[in-house]
Amino acid sequence: MRKNELWLAGAALLTLAAGLGLRDPWAPDEPRYALVAAEMLQSGDWSVTRLGGVIYAQKPPLYFWLLAAAEWLGGLRPGFLLPSLAAAAGSLAVVWDLARRLWGRETAWWAAAGLLACLQFTMQARSAQIDAVLCFLTTLSLYGLLRHLLLGPDWRWFTLGFLAAGLGVMTKGVGFLPVLVLVPWGLLRWAGWRLPALNGGARWLLGPAAFFAPLAAWLMPLMLRAANSPEIASYLNNLLFRQTITRYADPWHHFQPFWYFFAEIIPWAWFPLILLFPWLASRWTRRWKERDPSVALLLGWIALVLLFFSISPAKRGVYLLPAAPALALLAAPHLKELMARASCLRVLRGAAAVLLLAIAGACAWLFWGDPERLAELSAIHETGAAPLWMLFLGALAGSALALAVPVRRAAGGLALLLFMGWQLWGWALQPQINDARSGKRIAERTLESMPAGAPLALADWRAQQLLHLDRPTVHFQGLFARPAEQIRLAAAWLAEDSARRLLTPAEHRGSCFKLESGKRLGYAHRRDWLLLSAADLSGSCAAPVDAARLVHLPPLRP
Repeated sequence: MRKNELWLAGAALLTLAAGLGLRDPWAPDEPRYALVAAEMLQSGDWSVTRLGGVIYAQKPPLYFWLLAAAEWLGGLRPGFLLPSLAAAAGSLAVVWDLARRLWGRETAWWAAAGLLACLQFTMQARSAQIDAVLCFLTTLSLYGLLRHLLLGPDWRWFTLGFLAAGLGVMTKGVGFLPVLVLVPWGLLRWAGWRLPALNGGARWLLGPAAFFAPLAAWLMPLMLRAANSPEIASYLNNLLFRQTITRYADPWHHFQPFWYFFAEIIPWAWFPLILLFPWLASRWTRRWKERDPSVALLLGWIALVLLFFSISPAKRGVYLLPAAPALALLAAPHLKELMARASCLRVLRGAAAVLLLAIAGACAWLFWGDPERLAELSAIHETGAAPLWMLFLGALAGSALALAVPVRRAAGGLALLLFMGWQLWGWALQPQINDARSGKRIAERTLESMPAGAPLALADWRAQQLLHLDRPTVHFQGLFARPAEQIRLAAAWLAEDSARRLLTPAEHRGSCFKLESGKRLGYAHRRDWLLLSAADLSGSCAAPVDAARLVHLPPLRP
């Protein structure tokens, strides 16, 4: 490996791993996923995912298998972040190798550097969500298919590309997206573009067979169990239909207009590559006119991904992450040239300075223009204004550096600013706000306030609370049951034993509990949390306990 490649690999590792092991899972998704993996380890059932002892049918199991293995190896900290870290490193390696094979080692360096610089890619690589692993599998799938379609024939990589897409579906339903690259490839063949001859006959069937093989290995045993288990049958129906087809065609949340990705996500998610689009567009047009199949396939696939997600009424910014590696590949052949153009460098330097000045300005407004909001934020995090001051000073220093860097050094200056920004976030800011973001503080105060040996229940609870409790707990019908019903059941459970305690948001006091009752534990996740006992009951919810609707959970940690 050459010296510049070693520097890039080191910078990537330090960027992706900055602050590793210094924080717990953060709401909303990370604690839920970490809890599913922890319960999988505890129960030994790897075929069906459960959350709080109740079947969790919102996501396929592959990511949870990886997360459970990582938690077994490294514990909750830093294990819950390891799958995303490894997946991001894999995505960078795959992008580097495909660019090397298409255009050479120098362009490969620019491809990997461009992907690492993309804000959304690095942000997701540093979070314990499914999308970084999905991005790796879709990138690996696209790599295998393009090895075959552009550099082939290579039937082994064609088959592996389909296999990675099948594993992607086992991670998230949209894992099939790389296969859509066959659409622009077919159009190019029809239009007479020069492409490798791929006369494989029946070998084309290897791809679909490899795609369905892992899905069949996972689903067939479950289908056999579903014949005698309504619970498993409901799990499969929810996972295979409601969370895929229904969620795409007739969703129930995350509604956004058709142009959402173009107006609200791409401008920051593809930063800083998006700043170069005025220059890149003319070069892509030239390559298209020259009938370069690499630009046509990559552009066509990105366009199909954007169209696919834009058609659905429900949209989330993270849906675009699988397109980031293709964008880096598309831009890579031109990045060295553009980084020598003064006009491009001025835009990069100016954008960095404006962005950092905006952050510093927002902090300054909180300090001197909106002290009430500053006091509210300080109370929520219980760290005072220290994190905001650190962010303010860091942004101010960064903007000064961006303006001071000579134009010819603007690309290196922007890279340094991005690198230092992730270091500041990972090593300094994350640990300061961890207790408030993770829910650990509420769990610790709950345990401190509990009588020795007292049973504990949770109503309208959050996954992050269970992660930090070291005793058996009870809850009522699962995380997604209606809060009013959970509170009614919790009141009946408390009334049976004066030693019992209930952890729940303060907003539920008015239904079954006396006003201003309970011990306040603090503010987290936009709610005040209370510890309640039988003495706090108002008597308006008296009812016998329905034991069939209680869920008993053993402690996840000793």
